[in-house]
Amino acid sequence: MLRTLHVKNIGVLGDVEVDFPDGLSVLTGETGAGKSLLVGAIKLLLGARADASDIRAGESMALVEAVFEFSEDFPVARLLSGAGYPESDSGPGVVHVRRTMSVDGKSRSYINGTMASARDLRELIGALVSVAGQHAFIGLGVPHERLEMLDAFAGISCDQNGCRGAFEEWHAARTRLDELERARQAGEARKDYLQHVISQIESVNPVPGDLSRTQAEVEVLRGAGRLVELSVSAADSLYEGQPAAWELLSQAETALREMSGIDRSLEPMLSRLDSVRIEARELARELTSYGEAVNLDPARLAAVEARLEALRDLGRKYGPSEEDVLATLAASREELSRLFGEHGELERLVVSVARLRDEWNVIADGLTTARAEAARMLGLEVTRVIRGLAMEGATFRIDLVPAEPSETGKDRVEFLIETNPGEGFGPVADVASGGELSRITLGLYSVMSASVGTPVMVYDEIDAGVSGGVAQQMGNVLKLAARGRQVLVVTHHGQVAACGDAHFKVDKKVVDGRTVASVHRLDDAGRVDEIARIIGGMVVTDKAREHAGEMLGARDDGLLL
Repeated sequence: MLRTLHVKNIGVLGDVEVDFPDGLSVLTGETGAGKSLLVGAIKLLLGARADASDIRAGESMALVEAVFEFSEDFPVARLLSGAGYPESDSGPGVVHVRRTMSVDGKSRSYINGTMASARDLRELIGALVSVAGQHAFIGLGVPHERLEMLDAFAGISCDQNGCRGAFEEWHAARTRLDELERARQAGEARKDYLQHVISQIESVNPVPGDLSRTQAEVEVLRGAGRLVELSVSAADSLYEGQPAAWELLSQAETALREMSGIDRSLEPMLSRLDSVRIEARELARELTSYGEAVNLDPARLAAVEARLEALRDLGRKYGPSEEDVLATLAASREELSRLFGEHGELERLVVSVARLRDEWNVIADGLTTARAEAARMLGLEVTRVIRGLAMEGATFRIDLVPAEPSETGKDRVEFLIETNPGEGFGPVADVASGGELSRITLGLYSVMSASVGTPVMVYDEIDAGVSGGVAQQMGNVLKLAARGRQVLVVTHHGQVAACGDAHFKVDKKVVDGRTVASVHRLDDAGRVDEIARIIGGMVVTDKAREHAGEMLGARDDGLLL
């Protein structure tokens, strides 16, 4: 609740501090006394544009500050911490907001001592207090707030009914399904590519060292004819030819044997020469066998050359080594398997999404049914209230319009009004005048739960231009709206003033040649005098006081309600 409002140097408000209680507080005073300046000060705390001309003449700056106090179940601390503001030194349920303005046009705002932007004032302090005058209304033009109002009246919650959770599950499954579908479409080309890679590598079937071995075989096959020629030539030179190395070695052996008969120290040389001669003969035989075994098949050469090119092509694409190529093969097989696995997940998700959609539909249909009945009842209740507020021919209606599926169901709520019979219904925000909007807003909040809307409501001359009987009914409605929330109302009607739980009077007088306004709370006697002034004019008669006392007594006895 708004506990304290401090205003300094705003118009005729020199230095005013007001402490407001719970319930309905009424502010009265003569025209021009400064009542609307207090409402304007509250608007400044809600981020309204500051004008240097509002600063009291002769002063360099102006100040508006307020202290709000709320119970533990109101999420003030969560709102502030979510926006990066610290907890108040006075505790988690307290908000101190302050705004200063200077004649040079500069304005600074603070929430719990931390500098705040105009946007944060609108969003954070706007969640605490609303100002409704003849040219403003609260919540009626915002779709999600209209839905929240209806649900609160119906006593239903999207969270408690499971609609939010069901929608989030369905939405998450749809999102995953969309992702997999996009991946499937992109993956088809990827699958073709991976299958091509796997097929290409598997067709060659490389193994480590394959390239070097194949290169060596190609070189042998390409030189096969020359190898045969050279093997024959070498074998002839060693054993078959004339003269052959074997025959010459035999001649050398004969000579060395005769020499060793003369000099026995040469016998080891004889043994070595015999070994060389035998080795030459064996080598000639091996060369002959090698030459006979050389493959002269052109088809084999073509096949090996083709494999060599295939191995080199794999190396260029996926290598360079056989190990790299085999790693690519393994990775491609793994990715392809995963893609086929996602296809299975996609099929399962299609079934899951349909099931979750059906579950959400059942819950959303239940909400729609409950909302339809609540809309009918709320429409009747608000119509009853506003017809008592000088809108005798008006009818308030709430329509449910199909909307895109969401966490709140499948409904969009429209507030419609027919101000006069036969004129047809139209959106409240478009059809109703400023005064009518304020009365409709008041009518809504008078029949709504205290959890709907802001905990503090300020009405600026909502009763302007209405008769005494209507003003009395408006006071009753304001009193009703103040159950569970704090309501501040600026009024010119004694009937409304008599309904207040607290009554503040705004006076102005000249002090040292300057006009200055003051605000003070009236006691019972002061209330009688002020209400008598309002209903009786400038001259307060005993009869007017008696009437004022009767009005206050009727309030105390509950007759006005």
